[in-house]
Amino acid sequence: MVIAAVGKNGTGKDYFLEYLAEKYDLPMISIGDVVRELAAKDGLELTRENLHKTSKKYMDKYGQTFFPEQIVSKIKESGSEIYLVSGVRPLSDVVFLKEAFGDDFVLVDVVISDDDIRYGRMLARGSDRDGNSVEKLREFDEGEEKLFQTSETEKMADYVINNDGTVEEFYAAIDDFYNNYLPTRK
Repeated sequence: MVIAAVGKNGTGKDYFLEYLAEKYDLPMISIGDVVRELAAKDGLELTRENLHKTSKKYMDKYGQTFFPEQIVSKIKESGSEIYLVSGVRPLSDVVFLKEAFGDDFVLVDVVISDDDIRYGRMLARGSDRDGNSVEKLREFDEGEEKLFQTSETEKMADYVINNDGTVEEFYAAIDDFYNNYLPTRK
């Protein structure tokens, strides 16, 4: 089974996957891992600019599905019963992964219904890339929508986890997903 997470920036997608990886000892890969591996192989310093150039180079040369193809290959080679995938954004990635793994692919949409809560959590993580206002956050959301069709990607989710509450409530929702929903998929 392959589990991936989608959602707007700052909803807790990576925290969802990292929690599963740590608590249940599950392997995880991100599309960014593949880009970093290829950039290093090309002898490049791992700067944001070089990573963007690497992504573009390989997608221009091998097509839009190049990175999901690498993920699928690594997962199948691993032999792991459950594998986690982070960094899934465009609709094309989800379609590709669903085709590759069929019913063994589970897409989880992690949501925060209040932009002010989402923005507050983003500020707490202290990343420069998160902008300086809720309005900027909404602009960023619009840009991601145009680029990745995020609303269409989220509609493909098999399961939704709400992250409006406390960390403890979020972890309880993740445990419920793992212990009660996943077994129904096997």
